[in-house]
Amino acid sequence: MRVFSGMISRTVLPLAMLIGNGLAQAPDVVIRSSAREVLLDVVVRDAHGKLVTNLKPGDVTVFEDGVRQDVRSFRLVAGGEVRSEDERQAAEARAEAQSPSPGASAVATPARPPVNPLRTVNVVCLVLSDLTAETRAFAFDSARKFVEQELRPNTFIGVFSLDSTGMRPVYPFSNNRDRLLDAVRLASINQLPAINLGSAAMLNGLSTQFGVTGLGSRGNSGDALGSQHDMTLAAIAGLREIDSLKGMVKQLTPLPFQKTVLLMSNGLTRPPDQLEYWDSLIHAATDGGVTFYAVDVHAMDPFYDPTALSSQMLTYSAGLSAQQGSTSLQGYTSGGGPSGNHGRLSSGQIAQAQQGHGPGAMDSLAQRTMELSHEDDYVKFAVSSANQQAAMRELAERTGGFLIANTNNVDRLLAHVMEEVDTHYEISYPPRTERDDGHFRKIEVKLARPGLRVETRSGYFAVPDIPGHPLTPDEMAGLRALDTHPLPHDFNFLSRVYRFRDAGGRTQYSIAFEMPILHLTATPEEAAHTHRLHVSLLALVKNADGEIVDRVSKDVPSEVSDGRLAAVRAELMTYQHAVSLTPGVYTVETAVVDEEDTRASTGLLRIDSRPAAGVQMSDLSLVRKLENLAGASDAADPFEYSGKRVLPFVTAELPAGAPPFVYFKIYPAAGSAGKMALRVRLLKDGRPIGTIKPEVGAADASGAIPMLVQLTTEPGRYEIQATLDQGKESVERSMSYSLPGS
Repeated sequence: MRVFSGMISRTVLPLAMLIGNGLAQAPDVVIRSSAREVLLDVVVRDAHGKLVTNLKPGDVTVFEDGVRQDVRSFRLVAGGEVRSEDERQAAEARAEAQSPSPGASAVATPARPPVNPLRTVNVVCLVLSDLTAETRAFAFDSARKFVEQELRPNTFIGVFSLDSTGMRPVYPFSNNRDRLLDAVRLASINQLPAINLGSAAMLNGLSTQFGVTGLGSRGNSGDALGSQHDMTLAAIAGLREIDSLKGMVKQLTPLPFQKTVLLMSNGLTRPPDQLEYWDSLIHAATDGGVTFYAVDVHAMDPFYDPTALSSQMLTYSAGLSAQQGSTSLQGYTSGGGPSGNHGRLSSGQIAQAQQGHGPGAMDSLAQRTMELSHEDDYVKFAVSSANQQAAMRELAERTGGFLIANTNNVDRLLAHVMEEVDTHYEISYPPRTERDDGHFRKIEVKLARPGLRVETRSGYFAVPDIPGHPLTPDEMAGLRALDTHPLPHDFNFLSRVYRFRDAGGRTQYSIAFEMPILHLTATPEEAAHTHRLHVSLLALVKNADGEIVDRVSKDVPSEVSDGRLAAVRAELMTYQHAVSLTPGVYTVETAVVDEEDTRASTGLLRIDSRPAAGVQMSDLSLVRKLENLAGASDAADPFEYSGKRVLPFVTAELPAGAPPFVYFKIYPAAGSAGKMALRVRLLKDGRPIGTIKPEVGAADASGAIPMLVQLTTEPGRYEIQATLDQGKESVERSMSYSLPGS
């Protein structure tokens, strides 16, 4: 049996939007193979975020729900091995697509291999930060190469931009290469003014104003105000960057996945008076298992020197000290001159200015005092903050990654990023508890060596393997709701089981959901003038022992224009899916999750599946809508017939004005030559008001006879009784409903 985390569903940053509805809610899931083994990917890092690749089997102990497990295999899987396996699977998929089996229609060559259920999920936040006209092209090209060449089947990339407004989402986490490339293009061209314009202006200003001497032609007042203003802007920009990156780290931390941030930027600023806050970003990343890799998008720019701003600042500061005695206040006595005070004006100088030089001298004195008071600030900024490439290097290396800088050839280094991301230990063990009841099994991995941090999934949902139906994130959201105590009920929905036919020792049922769209959260997309709705449905069919024998699910994301929102919210969302059960008693646990705000509701149904023989008739259902099918009818879906699909009302309270129709199927007794007679009796408020005898036609290719009977449109409370006779056999079905006045 397999249990797999699946894909990343649509979400936004704040990461609550990009992650909150998909990643953050996706539980920690591993794989169970057909040999009933748990396959667990484990990444181990030291206190500095560096990968640890020299563990031995005896260093690792695995617990499931607190019970120690017997580890069957333990090995290190290098990132290159993962890449080779992905490429092999991709080649096999292409070959199969190009050479379909006889009689099968050719299909398009897949753009990528399918998700590998034996691998953990990698989450990469691709952040395009502070791009300028000069660096945008290189940043886009690097991001494009990363998506084109390094996107793995189990890697999901979310695209963000970081600018003067902070972190902005561009595209939710996805494994779709084409859509991600479009998102990268948008992120690279749809930037607000760059965060570091203040820093850039300061660098340009210093170089043009002061040249080799470090002093320009404008007065000291302008130098002091301009330099201090630029430092302030740079510090504010740096704080915005740190705030945004800390927010991303905070929201990534709870995720069970491999978490990577690939930052493509002109550079980062460490405000000199906020170094503790800078360190807190790094500690949060290492504690949360988030690894940063950085790309300096200046590449091999011959005019870019990451240390130039530091040099200019130090030169300017030195110029202030060297020229104290020859600027601002001329004619002081040698005993009170500034040269003896090492950058500070004495009380004698101030008194002399007050007595002998008048208001103009005092203004000059104030300007000089302001300039000298910031001299230490310039030195501190130059040493700790002005080298923005060094800040990126520090963030990457202290969280376990590395910096890509001063090169135009990033392909090999970007490949090395994914090699590190994909490197992991693979552990397998046979679980001591093998009951597939859908509940969460908590996994804990402990290491004998101290000071190391384990990154792995915290458990899995015990769900049986269904070929071609791996567990998906929307199903896991439902599983989490059904594993919550007490069971959630945040809104109302209806679910029902309809019985159809017995054949081959099994009975066909259809599980139906009905959800008022009014109860769902509609998230506005202001730029697109739309609203986003997203709901997922899950039903677990369990036998008398509480084990899952089947599951039904549907993920329904949608976008609705602002103009149609009110009309859509007045409608019902319905879904039906057939299951086939052997005789026995079953429970059906149902869950509906509003993915836009993670609210959920659950329900419980019961099935007493008893075998039937002879002539049969399905349960009755009221028709909400009758749709034309694009293709042929699906014999496995009892709500389809003759190119039509019935969407039933699950509710028994019909909306005013709804034209009542009842739908059901008749199944003649095999081998019986007896004529069938059908009577449909209608009662209002318990009193018979009429009986109709619809003609029963011939059975279709599936052996069923679909029936659609129109009922009265008069308001009231009704009961329908349908009776079918064939020879000496008879079967009856009934249902009640009400129709309000308009």
